[in-house]
Amino acid sequence: MSGAPAGGRVGGVGKLIRLRRDPVIEARAVPRIVLPRPSSLEVSELAWLAEGVSRQSALAIPAVTACMKLIVGTATQLGVYRYRGAERLEPGPLITRPDPSTTWHATLAGTVDDLVFNGRAYWLVLARDTEGYPVQARWIPFDDVSPDTAASGGAYSELRGYRIAGVRELVPPGDVIRFDAPFPGVLQTGGRTLAAAAERADAARRLSAVELPAGVLKNEGTELNETEADELVARFSANRRKYGIAFVQGVSYSREALNANDLALVEGLANDATEIARLFNVPVAMIAASPSGSASAMLYSNLPQQKALLVSSAIQPYLVAVESTLSAVAYPRGTSVAFDVQTFLRADPEAAAAYAIALWTAELVTREEARSFLGIPTLPTDPTTLAPGKV
Repeated sequence: MSGAPAGGRVGGVGKLIRLRRDPVIEARAVPRIVLPRPSSLEVSELAWLAEGVSRQSALAIPAVTACMKLIVGTATQLGVYRYRGAERLEPGPLITRPDPSTTWHATLAGTVDDLVFNGRAYWLVLARDTEGYPVQARWIPFDDVSPDTAASGGAYSELRGYRIAGVRELVPPGDVIRFDAPFPGVLQTGGRTLAAAAERADAARRLSAVELPAGVLKNEGTELNETEADELVARFSANRRKYGIAFVQGVSYSREALNANDLALVEGLANDATEIARLFNVPVAMIAASPSGSASAMLYSNLPQQKALLVSSAIQPYLVAVESTLSAVAYPRGTSVAFDVQTFLRADPEAAAAYAIALWTAELVTREEARSFLGIPTLPTDPTTLAPGKV
């Protein structure tokens, strides 16, 4: 490496080696190193990697907001239970109200939001039980947490602790519950799609505010100066508004055909909504998009299938991240946490009845269990056991 020029680029893109300034080396004739020129594909990839979209900028895109409302809103509607084997346990404060200053739904919403956008979420442990397991924890926004690591020379680094909200004191790793999504966040993998959608939305907003002329007056006679031309246009417009027609002499009038789709970039915006739905794994019909890029409606007949696809593809990966982390870190071995997804999928009464009947017909459940799925008490019916809103 001694033959490389100071501050030169060696080996490829992004590898910089800066040598110590030595007058002997500088005075010596140094052979010139010719570097291979990066391909256009590499330049394009580096440009898109450098382009980033913040969470606030992404949420300014209506399709992103619609996808996040579906994912976070559905996750917060699901019940969560704690099990040990086949026994259901009392949920406890960690999955009912982990943060005494807010609700479980707010904590879960922030956690899922961070998992979707950044691929990682954090809880700060506030209190523990007598056995040392967390009983209270607070969700900390992703941007407020900075891991303090020491390089180990490999792919993994030694985690020393966390700095939260700029506090100088280092929080030990054991006092922070870290949730990891199974894949990188949308802001990391979808920067190109989100940036293009944001630029198109800005272009549509700019063009929608531009006043284009409804017609053009073309002078076919003596050339007019600027003042005379303004007077001619003003007189023409005034007579047209007053009489519905206007008389022009030496001037021809042509009407311009304006298309609202061209002004608002409707087709481009619809295509962006479709691409964003694919980015979030949300069924395109649930945000009024379609695979072809044009808007489409979601029919009641396919609502159960759309809901099942939403949960399995867009929400379930983040639910598994929360379930597996809490089961492994926050509770003793053998205790599991699970979200009640089936209740949400059976929110449609007709689909719920078909689900229960199919299980009972296949002899997978008993008649009493099938009735319990629908909220119907077992016979004999006791009116006092019927809950409001249930059959």
